[in-house]
Amino acid sequence: MLASKFIPAVTGLAMLLALSAPAVAGSFSISPLRVDFTATSSTAALTVRNEEAAPVVVQTQGLGWSQEGGQDALAPSRDLLISPAVFTLQPGGSQLIRVALRRSVDPVRELSYRLIIQEVPQAASPEFTGLQVALKLSVPVFVAPTAPATAQVTWAATRDDDGRLSVTARNDGGAHARIQRFVLKTADSTATVLEQPALSYVLAGAVRQWSFDDNNNTRPNAQSTASPGKAGPYRLEGTTDQGSFATELTLTAD
Repeated sequence: MLASKFIPAVTGLAMLLALSAPAVAGSFSISPLRVDFTATSSTAALTVRNEEAAPVVVQTQGLGWSQEGGQDALAPSRDLLISPAVFTLQPGGSQLIRVALRRSVDPVRELSYRLIIQEVPQAASPEFTGLQVALKLSVPVFVAPTAPATAQVTWAATRDDDGRLSVTARNDGGAHARIQRFVLKTADSTATVLEQPALSYVLAGAVRQWSFDDNNNTRPNAQSTASPGKAGPYRLEGTTDQGSFATELTLTAD
């Protein structure tokens, strides 16, 4: 079925990457959904499979992944060697992608990258009148430091002059934290002020921020379920790859 290829937009598949089983992205699937390198293991292999009845041309790219201004940032990087760079998947066929790290491991802080696996759009038939969108998967790649490292996340809530309420996670540890979800409640837990239901990462030594305004506009991937005009204090409850957590937050000016 080709309908899923011709949609207005294809988003980042963040929830898709949280799964441990192979995940289908319309025209092709990939497994595993994450790459982890160590000081003694700097190569990995992933399998991409074409789930459709037509050939698919795929290209790969490695990008450096950081967090700037509280948001994800991607930049060209030569740290990852990916082979093949471009290939064609026949119907029902599969391709092994090999990834190698070609730089030294950082001694104290985890390195982070994204492996982009993207369909190369092909010319549409003359009779086709829809919108053709190339599908893309973004696979996280982490390189563990030489020394043992863990995430050390602290949380804060602030409001700026425009009335936006922001929740900030600061990771002072040497490894990433995977935030599966969180909710911000009033201190007595009687009302939910906002909810962030999507998988997010807080990279080592980085800050991640989620912002909400009084018109219930949210940036990014968050939902306001009550007026965020309350001054606090708040109770933040969430789930990470290390388990559940809860902390009290006092609203401060940004």
